[in-house]
Amino acid sequence: MHKPLLSIIVSIAVVVGACDSATISAAPPATNEPGTSGEASAPALSDLADDQILRVSISGEPATLDPTIAAGPEVAVLRALHRPLVDLNEDSEVVPALAESWDVSDDARTLTFHLREAKYSNGETIVADDIVYSWRRLADPRTAASYSYVMAEVEGGPELLAMAGEELPSDADIESALDNLGAAAPDHETFVVTLNTPASYFLSAMSLWVFGPLQESWITSEGATEAANYVSSGPFILDTWNHDREIILKPNPYWYGDVRPTLTEIRMSMFGEPAQAQAAYEAGEIDIVLTPNEDVQRIRADPVLSAESRETPVLAINYYAFNNFQDPSATSYDNPGPTASKDFRVALIQAIDKRAMIDATYGGLGQIANSFIMPGIPGHQPDLNPYPHDVGAARQHMDTALAALGVASATELGRLRIGYGSGLGREPQVAFLAEAWRQAFGLETEQIVSDPSVFVSERGLGAYAISAAGWGADYPHAYNQLSGVFTCRGGNNIAQYCNPAFDLHLARAAAEPDQDEQLAILDEAQTLLVEDAAFLPIVFLVTPYEVKPYVSGLTVTPLDGMAPGSSFYETIRILSR
Repeated sequence: MHKPLLSIIVSIAVVVGACDSATISAAPPATNEPGTSGEASAPALSDLADDQILRVSISGEPATLDPTIAAGPEVAVLRALHRPLVDLNEDSEVVPALAESWDVSDDARTLTFHLREAKYSNGETIVADDIVYSWRRLADPRTAASYSYVMAEVEGGPELLAMAGEELPSDADIESALDNLGAAAPDHETFVVTLNTPASYFLSAMSLWVFGPLQESWITSEGATEAANYVSSGPFILDTWNHDREIILKPNPYWYGDVRPTLTEIRMSMFGEPAQAQAAYEAGEIDIVLTPNEDVQRIRADPVLSAESRETPVLAINYYAFNNFQDPSATSYDNPGPTASKDFRVALIQAIDKRAMIDATYGGLGQIANSFIMPGIPGHQPDLNPYPHDVGAARQHMDTALAALGVASATELGRLRIGYGSGLGREPQVAFLAEAWRQAFGLETEQIVSDPSVFVSERGLGAYAISAAGWGADYPHAYNQLSGVFTCRGGNNIAQYCNPAFDLHLARAAAEPDQDEQLAILDEAQTLLVEDAAFLPIVFLVTPYEVKPYVSGLTVTPLDGMAPGSSFYETIRILSR
């Protein structure tokens, strides 16, 4: 049974405040035995289908299956292929994975991990040096990984992050800085992390796919991420990658986990549009599908599909990023657009009736978002709403902005560029915003839809005044919702937002060992961010999906916004029909 998100008390593994050196015992990874999603028990072997094949959909061609670089929907694939030192179980608790235990120093700045005996999919032993290499590659500015900012709390990490930009230092300087990174392997079975601050959330962050082990000889080889060459450390291997069409995963014969996959194949079909995936589900061609927002009410009314329908709150938000033109390191702005004006941004926010937008374009699903940290994560501020829907107040802010811009009306600004990626159901949402702004201010817009990979690239360069965006929690801590997404030069800072006061709050929170004090600082940071009107929050998401009745053992967590069940594909079994 899935708990309502608002009732979930997220359990964060805290590594600070200990009086003595702490040791996390070698408890096995969460077993997640089939049957944990509301079934009384695992199905008997006689109840299983002969063909243990799960058919799912993914939203188009993955941009990459390189775990260091990946940052989008392809993560749903990578979760089955790679597992780091620690993992999150179905209750979002940190549990052992590749590491069977770990020790925490008295000052909570040194974490020592003891690796279990494990092998890659090619049969070679996973050693601690592979993790050192993986972490160095993530922090290396030459890699230009979007998630490199997660190394900020590692000793030597800030110096490497400061090197990022269009003009990199010499290779010698980068290698010297990498040698000072707080990641070491005293022997093959031991990995040591040295932090520059006692960050209480870091152990949860280490469950991210970017922290997993990598063989240097594999990832640096020609065509490393193609199926014929791919090397994984998780419960599945990449068997086939028919680009723009299908990915097939098969069980990893060397998987070390307590739960061995019963599935013999996971077939991931790529669909350019949500409606195509829904049609394939109704035709019996796939077994699990994300329900398009426009179909939610139809599905609810259908006597067959309604029985297969589920609605699960997830730790995710949909928002629209304004180009704040505040971060010159992202790109150069010879002529900042109107969204550089706070009054202009506030006007756009206050002109939107979010409840009407959710009802019209999200099938009525989801909770109005006025901030960024989601319900269910400590640090959510339900009463933070400095700019409520008020068209009259919006027009006043617009008048102030236009006067400062030296124009008499919004029409003189030309068309405001709104960018979004194809295949994600954003068209009706963008149309809703554009019409609201046209009615309120006479503002004209240019709605630019691109292939997702093109859109993500251009969005990062500040090509749009407003960009469609979403954020799903990587791990359930408020720091993850703010750092890197809105910090100066953050790897996922598509709003080009840069406020040193905000960054200072994040740095203080990272160094604060007292959890209550840490949350108070993060409250201050989020309040500053929201009052700066850096972005337009719309909805804290509920994921509607459908699953065939013969799919058993599906375990869906609040972190599974992109693909229900993707965190634990190994628990799934297919029943006889």
